Amino acid sequence: MSDIHQIDVSTPEDGDPRLAEAPHDAMLGAAPPVRAASGASLRRLAIVSAIVLLVLFVATVLPRMSVRRELLADAASRDSAPAVEVATVQRATPGSVVTLPGTVQPLHESAIYARVGGYVRRWYADIGTLVRQGAVLADIDAPELEQNVQQARSQVAVTHAALELARADLARWTSLAKDSAVTGQELDQKRAAFASAQANTGAAEANLRRLVQTGEYTRVLAPFTGVITARNVDIGALITVAGATSAPLGGAGSTAGGGGSLFRIAQTDTVRTYVTVPATYATSVRPGLDADVQVQGIAGRTFAGRLSRTSASLDAATRTLLAEIDIPNRDFAILPGMYAQVTMHFPRATPPLLVPASALVIRSSGPQVMVVNRTGRTATVHLQRVTIGRDYGSTIEIIDGLVDGSTIVTTPNADLDEGSVVRAISAK
Repeated sequence: MSDIHQIDVSTPEDGDPRLAEAPHDAMLGAAPPVRAASGASLRRLAIVSAIVLLVLFVATVLPRMSVRRELLADAASRDSAPAVEVATVQRATPGSVVTLPGTVQPLHESAIYARVGGYVRRWYADIGTLVRQGAVLADIDAPELEQNVQQARSQVAVTHAALELARADLARWTSLAKDSAVTGQELDQKRAAFASAQANTGAAEANLRRLVQTGEYTRVLAPFTGVITARNVDIGALITVAGATSAPLGGAGSTAGGGGSLFRIAQTDTVRTYVTVPATYATSVRPGLDADVQVQGIAGRTFAGRLSRTSASLDAATRTLLAEIDIPNRDFAILPGMYAQVTMHFPRATPPLLVPASALVIRSSGPQVMVVNRTGRTATVHLQRVTIGRDYGSTIEIIDGLVDGSTIVTTPNADLDEGSVVRAISAK
């Protein structure tokens, strides 16, 4: 038992004094020395940290707050702004249709007067009679004219006798002048007498032809094929040389018209109507365009017409173009004086812009529309003055003042004005 070694479990504090004086770290190995931080270093670190935090705040938080304020302001403005319906302005189709009023007129119409004076011996055509060109309408008894013709014939015979005598005298005096039996002056006188006799004969013959031609006017003829629309003569009526008649206008057996004329005739196998075309269509209207004509009083029937000619000039007072539409009327269904509606189909060189009629704003400065201008999320109103074209009822043509693709308010109200902020809603 004495050989058992004892183990020493004493601590360094209890043993070797050198071990007690040595540092505790020396037992664990060598380590760098640690110095205590100074107050200046701590302040610098705090300042740098504060600057970094401030920069991060400015770079991240402030922009978000600004955007948030803008969104809130925009939402508040949009919520408070009035809502308006808007639509995009578009052009009309290139092909256009225009319906214009007109009055049916004969293709040709004329008042017929007499060329000679006398009494009506007989008339052959009454109102409503279809007569051909050259048909006799009336005979005029002119006995004085017949006597004048007889006198003219006798005068022609006298001048012919004088001409033959002058010709014989000239031949004899020419033969005597060759033998120097007469002087040259005497021969010249005979030549002058012969020339005078020739002139008198020509004048007498011309007068006879005039009287004979005038006698042809005792038969009143139709100048063209047509319908007699007025008869102002009766048997025994006196006709003056100027062509007026003593028959009472509008009296029994006669129809007023023509201001003292014997008859009035109208060609109605083809009728025409004049229409005034607005200036907006003037550049597109050309002769040869087809037209559909509906006549009041003939329901359910459309007549085919054609634009034959235009005045090629606008009326300065009305700014319209006068156009003539010819309409075939072989069955004489259309009567002159009827009211007609002429519909023309034609391509337009510059189709106008169309806007709803409700979009038009009428104020003291003239017709306007409210154009909506968008700037980001904001929509403001601009009052744009326009020039109005044709009114179709639900839509209106705009000739000037707008551009294709503009956005306008379709139903403006009196509270909206220049610069008003609105909420734009597409119209249904």
